[in-house]
Amino acid sequence: MNKLDFKISLFLSFICFISGFFVLPYQLDILQRTLPNQYDEFIGTIPLPINLLILVTSFQLFFISFGLSLIGIKLARKTGFSLNIFTSLFNKEKVSLNKKSVLLSVIFGVFIALIISGADRFYYQYQIPLIRENTPEFSFLALLVGVLYGGFFEEILLRLFFMSLLIWIFQKIFNRNKSSLNNKYYWIAIVISAALFAAGHLPATEMLFGELSTNLIVRCFLLNGTGGLLFGYLYWKKGFEYAVLAHMVSHISLQLLFIPLFY
Repeated sequence: MNKLDFKISLFLSFICFISGFFVLPYQLDILQRTLPNQYDEFIGTIPLPINLLILVTSFQLFFISFGLSLIGIKLARKTGFSLNIFTSLFNKEKVSLNKKSVLLSVIFGVFIALIISGADRFYYQYQIPLIRENTPEFSFLALLVGVLYGGFFEEILLRLFFMSLLIWIFQKIFNRNKSSLNNKYYWIAIVISAALFAAGHLPATEMLFGELSTNLIVRCFLLNGTGGLLFGYLYWKKGFEYAVLAHMVSHISLQLLFIPLFY
């Protein structure tokens, strides 16, 4: 096993482990505020003490993210994706940030937060009563979950692992002559990963609203899919770390900028 890849994977999975301590409390908090009756029913069905369940969740995220990271890093290196910042960091080399890429990541993150909050504030609250009835407020718990779980675990799963896997498969099928892979295959991988990213939010959407109407499904794919497309582009063109940065900035902007601005 490559020691460098092991160190990077261990670092990423440790962050996911920490995120696990906030994911379940965050989900329960949302459920309690929006659907208190279902919250009481759910609490009654939990077979373990909450604190123990939180610990189990953290270890699950650790082991899953560690395995996905190890595989994803190897696939990324075979398919030309970059992890230059983490590579330099764990090789004890000077870490060089591309200022233009950092700026682009920040712009993308702020834009995604604007789309998500703006769509609910100016359109979906008039289409979906539960959104109108539950005005969003700043949540430190939501901020932590967004930055740690969203920024790291979701990017490990959908960009580092899944998108790298798709490109590796495309290379095996369509690139046997070893020439550079056509850009269309990268866009296909980006779109599929973004769609999977959006679909992954459907269970949470159903739990939050108690149903999955056509309007809610479209909202889920539109708001989350936009982020997935931009994160995928950053992973392809700039590197994994910049996709993580943009994802983190989107949650920071949502909590610290657009929720106070719009509400």
